[in-house]
Amino acid sequence: MAPRPNSAPAKKNRRQSTTGPRKKTPIVESTRRAGTRSSARLQHIQLPPTPLTPTSQPARTKRKRPHEDSEAEADEPKDVRPAKQLRRLPSPRHELSEENLQEGSEAEADEQELPPSKEQLSEKNLQILNILNGEDMDPAANNAPALKRTSSRRSIAPSEAGTERTQRSSSTTAVYRNKNLAAVEIHMHAEPPDYIQTAIDRIVNAEVSKERRSELRVIAQELRDGCLKNVRAQAGEDDFINPLHTALKALSLKNLCTHEKADWRGELKPVVPQQSNFSSSFMSGVQQLEVDDVSASPWKRQQQSAGESYMSPETSMANAPTHTPANDSGESSTMPTPGPPGSSIKTPRPDISMGIQLTPLISALSSQNLNKIKARTFLTWLQNEMVQHEPDGPLEPMLIPVPAPRALDLAFPFAVVEGKAYSTGKQIFEAENQASVSAACGLKIQLDLDNLVDRGTTSSGALPTTSNTDPPLFFTICTQGPIHELWAHWTVVEDGVRMFESKLLDSCNALLLKQGEDFVVRLNNMGLWGLGPFMKSVVQRLGMVAGKAKA
Repeated sequence: MAPRPNSAPAKKNRRQSTTGPRKKTPIVESTRRAGTRSSARLQHIQLPPTPLTPTSQPARTKRKRPHEDSEAEADEPKDVRPAKQLRRLPSPRHELSEENLQEGSEAEADEQELPPSKEQLSEKNLQILNILNGEDMDPAANNAPALKRTSSRRSIAPSEAGTERTQRSSSTTAVYRNKNLAAVEIHMHAEPPDYIQTAIDRIVNAEVSKERRSELRVIAQELRDGCLKNVRAQAGEDDFINPLHTALKALSLKNLCTHEKADWRGELKPVVPQQSNFSSSFMSGVQQLEVDDVSASPWKRQQQSAGESYMSPETSMANAPTHTPANDSGESSTMPTPGPPGSSIKTPRPDISMGIQLTPLISALSSQNLNKIKARTFLTWLQNEMVQHEPDGPLEPMLIPVPAPRALDLAFPFAVVEGKAYSTGKQIFEAENQASVSAACGLKIQLDLDNLVDRGTTSSGALPTTSNTDPPLFFTICTQGPIHELWAHWTVVEDGVRMFESKLLDSCNALLLKQGEDFVVRLNNMGLWGLGPFMKSVVQRLGMVAGKAKA
């Protein structure tokens, strides 16, 4: 065993380590990089001289620092690599072996009998070290295991942040459907009455000629090619909408008008219906009597000693809903506070709005005892005249045939498209929520027109003479990349409450040509209905209202 050299002052040791054959120790190297911040604290540390005798220890093994260096380690600057420091803290047994290798082989025989070392960083100092050096961590560069830090926005990896945003978005859209949409009686995945199901089947399952189907097959191929290109490019939402919009234009439907990103008017949104008034005042007198005996629980005795009346946990839970949103405005809540009627849902802004061209509609309306000038003036008057559709309702336009102020050539929409990108984590669930609101607004336009026809009929005492045999219907197309859904929407009244319901009719992946072809056929049938029987019914009902308004 080599003799141990005598002790020397700290300065001499540093000089010797600089000129000697061995590399500088991590302590001296860290001290020189630390600057004025930690040099004063490290200068007083006495370092043992480095033994010159060769050992079997690996060249990269670092010496164990004494206990008094733990505080200095916590104060080291940020540019100290934490991965190297972590390799000095694996376990108490490993720390003892490194120290014994440097001090001599005598301690190796007693290594198994020594108690666990206490000369390691405390939990508090380790946390301080993590805070100081956390931003400079590079475990991959040093082949060291990554250190799990406390969660923060700066420490979350991009993949974890994307997952967090996706989970938060999914939770928000679910709450929006279950709370906000349900509050205005918008319900999805419902079953329509038989007469409505019959009308839907007659529209979407109409027979198509062989020649027309050949044309639709070509359109489906172009839709597949566009979706495949976007899938490979990991394109965004608008890029995925373009192939569908191109397919709709390729249908060559006469009098079809389409607009992208057109904001609809907020007056069309359904409102929260008036519910029966319920009161919890009967719960105010349900309180237990004060208990003065010693058998009372400590909670009761504490309230009695403070001069408070005892309230059981059940009673306090029952009285909890009496807090108003104004009292809880300063507190954070995971659930949004319901706003005024109609404000709890978003104003529609469909990716694509589909309706009737205004000019052909005016031309068709001129056949109802109106010339083109009077027909245009009549539609403008309907949209500017304010009336009460309900006895206690607000003043609203008599009819809104043109729902989008920035799309004045689109009247009486009968379908919309709402899409989400395929590669950005957005889900078709959110597109369905948005489309259901647009459908409710489109149905409201048809209901208001029927209401005008019925009111005029009631005053004259005659039955309506309209060829419209179909109930109010609306169609929506929801997409998520190449995935396409076709929905049918209708409205019914249950127990005096207006309900807006919908049902999924078809779902396909446009990358599969056979599925895409069948889907395009249904889109063709939907457009033929909107620009055929639906448009004819609208013109006839408008003519009836115009005749009533003249008188």
